[in-house]
Amino acid sequence: MLAHELVLNPNEVSGSGHTPVLLQDVLRLTAPQPGEHVIDATLGAGGYSRAFLDAIAPDGTLLGIDRDAPLLQRVTKDFSIYGSRVQLVHGSFAALASIAKNFPTPDIIVADLGLSSVALDTPERGFSFLQDGPLDMRMDQSTGESAADLVNRQTESNLEHILKTFGEEPHSRQIARAIAKHRAEQPIRTTQDLATVIDDAYRKILHAPAGRKLWLTRGLHPATRTFQALRIAVNHELEQLEAFLPAAFTLLGPGGRLAVVSFHSLEDRIVKRFVQTLIKRCTCPPEQLQCTCGNHARAIAITRKPVQPSPEEVLQNPRSRSAKLRIIRKT
Repeated sequence: MLAHELVLNPNEVSGSGHTPVLLQDVLRLTAPQPGEHVIDATLGAGGYSRAFLDAIAPDGTLLGIDRDAPLLQRVTKDFSIYGSRVQLVHGSFAALASIAKNFPTPDIIVADLGLSSVALDTPERGFSFLQDGPLDMRMDQSTGESAADLVNRQTESNLEHILKTFGEEPHSRQIARAIAKHRAEQPIRTTQDLATVIDDAYRKILHAPAGRKLWLTRGLHPATRTFQALRIAVNHELEQLEAFLPAAFTLLGPGGRLAVVSFHSLEDRIVKRFVQTLIKRCTCPPEQLQCTCGNHARAIAITRKPVQPSPEEVLQNPRSRSAKLRIIRKT
């Protein structure tokens, strides 16, 4: 099942007042040591990075990367206290190989894949259906098409495919049809424009009366899956993740640790499949009695099963409830 409407990055201490999700598990299982080099591939507000910088002090270094230029600018001043121990770069973790080419061989690479809560809570960014703002959804606003461009230009069949594939929306056809019908009369420009179209479509599907708040099972808003699907499509999130994982593993030195926190099943499926290819010793068919492939495991799974937040952490920070942590060590 996909995450709920809050598919975001809870790992933000600055301005949010809470501890990063699974922070103690990440630190315990990656076991950072003084003098090691760390890459935080999704810096956000820097919750993980601060903890790692303390753990690798006094001379360990950290490279922080983020696609969100306004957020990066916001935290840069805070990190100035670490001096030359920190490098902060605007960019996508999919370009990790080129971004990190002048950084020492990393001992630890960490990435959490949730959307920044700072961005989610900013109406002008257009991520939330709970606030009215321009329908943008770009993590990097300096490039690419916005969600408004996508919903107004894609064919109805393409929209259906996006909603079904990236949102696992059970009524993708009806919603795509409703979007196409609405935009034929006037463009969809804001988050509330789109949320209203989706709400109306669901009311027809469920024969729900007008005027009553419409929430689906498990507290899911009708627009949840559509907004998630569009955000993933706009930012090419799954393609970015597919590019990041092998690049990160290649960069690590022997004994290096790669930690990834995902927030919905599409991401976790990609991470899980990647981990399995690295820890597998033999690729011969199961019915073959003798190994002839000569394959050997290239990594050890530090987490045999994904680590999830404790009930206490979820109670303290409900936004962490869908998080899953997987960590491997390079052999």
